[in-house]
Amino acid sequence: MKIGTRTLKTAVAAGIAMLISETIHLDYFVFAAIIAILSIQETRKKSIRASYERVMASLLAIGMGAAMFTLLGYSPVTLTLYFVIFIPLVQQLKLQDGLITSVVILTHLYTEAQFTLELFINELLLIAIGVGVGLVVNMYMPTLDREIERIKENIDRSLAVLFYDVAACVETGVYNNHSMMLIKTRDYLKEGKDLALRRMGNSIGKRNEDMDYLYFRMRERQYDILKRVADNAREITMVVNEAKPVATFLRRVGDHVNEQADASVFLQELEEMIEHYRKNVPLPTTREEFEVRSSLLNILSDVKSYLILKERYILLLKEHGHAREKRAD
Repeated sequence: MKIGTRTLKTAVAAGIAMLISETIHLDYFVFAAIIAILSIQETRKKSIRASYERVMASLLAIGMGAAMFTLLGYSPVTLTLYFVIFIPLVQQLKLQDGLITSVVILTHLYTEAQFTLELFINELLLIAIGVGVGLVVNMYMPTLDREIERIKENIDRSLAVLFYDVAACVETGVYNNHSMMLIKTRDYLKEGKDLALRRMGNSIGKRNEDMDYLYFRMRERQYDILKRVADNAREITMVVNEAKPVATFLRRVGDHVNEQADASVFLQELEEMIEHYRKNVPLPTTREEFEVRSSLLNILSDVKSYLILKERYILLLKEHGHAREKRAD
């Protein structure tokens, strides 16, 4: 049985919060463990936000509960009226994460049937201990860098294979089904974006930027383009004279599918190739030849869009690196 990091953090936070609360003889000390458990979130930023909502909603619950119970009495009618007012108010103030803890605090007030300074301090300490321990424990987050790099390598390899397959189709006129590779690439992209977003959520005090997330967004748009390329490759049912140089070009692009590769050289070569075909290639003599050449031009046009996206990403990388150097200076 594998125990995840979040599960371990949840158990540790609950145990520490309950131990502290019980050691200083707080009533309802188990409640501190519940708050600590709820404070363990997927990212540091989510944890901080949820803790803020929990503290504010709990303070509101104590104030409203004390006022309403004192004025209207400790009865089910008062409790019902409290919920009718409190729940919409919490939603209006966008403190939904604090609703559960607020309800538990209210049950403490209702059970005691009186509001005293000791009870008020007890509830404040429970909140402080639960939130504090949960936040401290959740500050530890395992690094995601290695996993992100692994997924980036898988994506680059998958895109390269798609280029090789399309090149083979162009050269032979035999279509190779790309559906499984496309599905795998799509799954890699989703996983990579999720991990990059989690890392961004753990970057406290830093600008909300992540070049890996921009990388996955860029690859996602390129993936959509390559799906069109694969569809056009399906239409190639015969080999024409232009097939060999196009296939060679596609393989060369596939050989250079990596994060740092510069697309400008390929863009220039592609422009020259398209211009050459438009000016020098004779008109097709049959409908099938016309459709095949049309598909080849569509493939080259889509590859151009693919390369433009990569060129823009490289410019972003350079700007990002320059900005980091300036901040370091």
